[in-house]
Amino acid sequence: MKKRLNTIAIILITAVATYIFTTYLYFGSPLYTNNLVTNPKLSKVIWLLKKYYYEPKDISDQKLIDGAIDGIAASVNDPYTEYFTKKEFNEFVIQSKGTYFGIGIKIEPGEHYIEVVTSFEGSPAYMAGIKPGDKIIKVNGISLTAKDIDKAASLMRGPKGTPVTVTVLRDGSSKPIDFKIVRDEIKIKTVSSKIFDNTIGYIKITNFDENTPQDFMAAYDKLKSSGCRALIIDLRFNPGGLLESVVDVASNFLKKGELIVYLKDRYNNKQYFKSYKNGDTVTPLVVLTNRYSASASEILAGCLKDQKRAKIVGEKTFGKGVVQQVFELGDGSAIKITVSQYLLPSGAYINKKGIKPDIQVLQPKEYQDKMNVPLNKDLQLKKAIEILKSSI
Repeated sequence: MKKRLNTIAIILITAVATYIFTTYLYFGSPLYTNNLVTNPKLSKVIWLLKKYYYEPKDISDQKLIDGAIDGIAASVNDPYTEYFTKKEFNEFVIQSKGTYFGIGIKIEPGEHYIEVVTSFEGSPAYMAGIKPGDKIIKVNGISLTAKDIDKAASLMRGPKGTPVTVTVLRDGSSKPIDFKIVRDEIKIKTVSSKIFDNTIGYIKITNFDENTPQDFMAAYDKLKSSGCRALIIDLRFNPGGLLESVVDVASNFLKKGELIVYLKDRYNNKQYFKSYKNGDTVTPLVVLTNRYSASASEILAGCLKDQKRAKIVGEKTFGKGVVQQVFELGDGSAIKITVSQYLLPSGAYINKKGIKPDIQVLQPKEYQDKMNVPLNKDLQLKKAIEILKSSI
């Protein structure tokens, strides 16, 4: 009996020690867990919801856990600190990597149904004949409405080589049309280019993902081989993306060792990001920005302006001068936390301030919030072309 009691005591002591150690390891102090995770008020609210909420089917442990963590993340009142469920984190990773397996269409909610914005050129959807304006009413026989856009995206994604049936309504067609499509790897296009007057190159970057640097250089090399002698980099409506990607792009236009941006955390630790190569420091540059240019796009515009490498034309940028880090939580979910602020080479901290252009140009009122503006109406682009024509 005494031996049995000793064994039980050892187990209890080991359990308590493990609890204290792991709590300290994750939170820095066992008091953190006592005050928050095992808070009696929190436990009571969970118990009351599970016991009295009138629709028990809407209550599950996972929902309560997700809701609690989401609330904790929101309590810091930072728009960039957020909790991702497993499903949400998968979507976040896809956006960052720039590739996924699916059929290759961009969709948005319409009035009643999900509408196709575009089929990416060369994608399975494009080859099958799905067109902009098509309304998706079913995927694999499952009916969908405009509210089911996440569900539709999930249904259309899947392993490479597997089939999916997409049913659409098309203007001018009396019956729904079924498209049987085989999924393939889809690369999200963040870079597009063209040339004006055979001398002025134009590259638009819509986001900075893992593929952006190589796509940017491929586009720039093609423009130079076509006679490009000056370059416009269009960052309008670019919400940002990966820090590593914007550092790669910026390095193409700076001397080796020139500062691009530096980070400062809560402990005043600084991390410097500099050009890692001798880039093109000769070709005249103009960068286009507007109020929707944010984060990584502001780093590119700001460093090229501070290093006197480019003229900024357009509107003041959004003003996001903070950096986030993603921490995975072990079950497929994750939390994104603002961990530092970034400063431009001049030391400017642009959060909630933005970057003022060298030359302010506003679009016509009817086009100020639209991405696709006819060339003859795009006053910002016309000004950039004018500036570069005078410099070559």
